Amino acid sequence: MRSCILTAILCLALAGCSREPVYNGKPLHQWVSLLQDENFDTSGTPNSMGASNAVRTIGPAAVPWLVEWTTHPGSNVVETPPAFRILGLQAASAIPELAEFLDHNRTNTDAEGPWVEAATAISYLGPGAIPCMLAAATNKGADQKELIQDFGHLGTNGVSVIPKLIAWTSDSNSDVRVGAFNALGAIAMEPETVVPLLRLALKDPDPLVRREAANSLGSFGTAAKDAQPDLIQMLSDQDGQARDNAIGALGKIGGDHSVVLPYLVKALNDPDSGARLMAALSLGDVGGPKAFDALMLSTDDKDKDVRAAVFRSLKKIDPVQFAKSGKSLH
Repeated sequence: MRSCILTAILCLALAGCSREPVYNGKPLHQWVSLLQDENFDTSGTPNSMGASNAVRTIGPAAVPWLVEWTTHPGSNVVETPPAFRILGLQAASAIPELAEFLDHNRTNTDAEGPWVEAATAISYLGPGAIPCMLAAATNKGADQKELIQDFGHLGTNGVSVIPKLIAWTSDSNSDVRVGAFNALGAIAMEPETVVPLLRLALKDPDPLVRREAANSLGSFGTAAKDAQPDLIQMLSDQDGQARDNAIGALGKIGGDHSVVLPYLVKALNDPDSGARLMAALSLGDVGGPKAFDALMLSTDDKDKDVRAAVFRSLKKIDPVQFAKSGKSLH
């Protein structure tokens, strides 16, 4: 009943606009709601991939509706940032309205949820959103970590904010440091400056910062190969998630496989399922016969998510040989 009422309110609010876009018989808001559907490893499901195609096909015609759902809490029947992410620069026309909403509701506690959603949404719309994003993130508050992380959504368009992000990496608030390192990893540019900072952050006293630094190093790929010894040392970190992220980063960076492989194979037999899952995925990134053979020994892992990661990596390394093995996920 509540959903029907909200939908009716939405239709009245947008009476001056064209009818809500429809694709393959479904209105836009139904497609947008499906964008949240993900697998265990955050990859898209058939539902979410179909929804992405629908939103992409509807294109700029979706923008007035997405803006309305974002800026008017009473009509917000769906989470809109994923749709703005799909549209990207096609939705840049939304920047003025979203920026105005953010500016006028900065201290409005009744609009706190929609404010954070609008801040996330605008971060997907290209470099034109940077002034507004800087104004929002510089205003210290409970959501500063998320606001800083949002700069990562700019991708290579975020190069101009790297100096500001670097300044935030030395902030006394560890949440701010986490957000800054997250964004630097997502942008993954200027490795000669950023990678040394990430390597230092692997020693940060806050485990959340260490986790993010390791994860971000992986985003730089081979440009972070000098960090391989630091990440190997991090495999003895007291924080389990920091260790897991180091395992993941070692696979993405590559470097000297003869050095990395023994550590990943060892992690594939770790008592902790999170370590085994990351090792399985990393061995898929490293590839090669030795990685394939090690993974074949873990096809019966007791954890279903680990088994799924093992099978995914085996198919990635050598789909023909894997098919010949006759192994199947169970």
